[in-house]
Amino acid sequence: MALTNLLLLMMWPRHFCLRRRDLAGTCACATAIILMCAAVAASAAVLDRIAVTVGKDAITEGEVLEEIRITSFLNNEPLELGPEARRTAAERLVDQYLIRHELAGGGYAAPDAAQGDKLLADLIKTRFHGRTEYEQKLKEYGVTEPALKAHLLFQLQAIQFTDLRFSAPPRNEADRSVTPISDPVPPEKIDQQLEGWLKQVRSQTRVEFKKEAFQ
Repeated sequence: MALTNLLLLMMWPRHFCLRRRDLAGTCACATAIILMCAAVAASAAVLDRIAVTVGKDAITEGEVLEEIRITSFLNNEPLELGPEARRTAAERLVDQYLIRHELAGGGYAAPDAAQGDKLLADLIKTRFHGRTEYEQKLKEYGVTEPALKAHLLFQLQAIQFTDLRFSAPPRNEADRSVTPISDPVPPEKIDQQLEGWLKQVRSQTRVEFKKEAFQ
């Protein structure tokens, strides 16, 4: 049913009969509600406008703002939604996109929902004095629990990906059977390898930041 017809039906009197003198006021009210709905829809469209394109995919402004809110919540930092904060968050989302793309095509196992529940429970236990304080903080930062849980699960998956991809020193097949396993790669070395990999993948991917989303 069209939005106009639905709104008019919602305002229709029970006896389905409008007096002539009421018609103008009712139509004006319907028009006002329709315009209000259109304004809300327009606001939502602005909120979800494209902020970054990565290859053939897009990161919306809403996703950028969500990234800021969740990161600020986890780091217990003041919420800053200015242009610089949005650009920094967008850069993180590009890196996350590249990792997600690699995970999807590389046969890496995804964490299950139970792991997300445990991560969330551990966060509440170590950071808050009970669930009430935790929920108050969620509201303060404008974060939903499903979005937070998804973020925590991706962090876990990204750590697992990094460990599997970069923690073992590279060896060729000829040396695999004769070279003993060496000491674990230092964390700073892993970080360097991850940064180098991200830089290489970025150079092979078209990434465009929309100026209007960061003004």
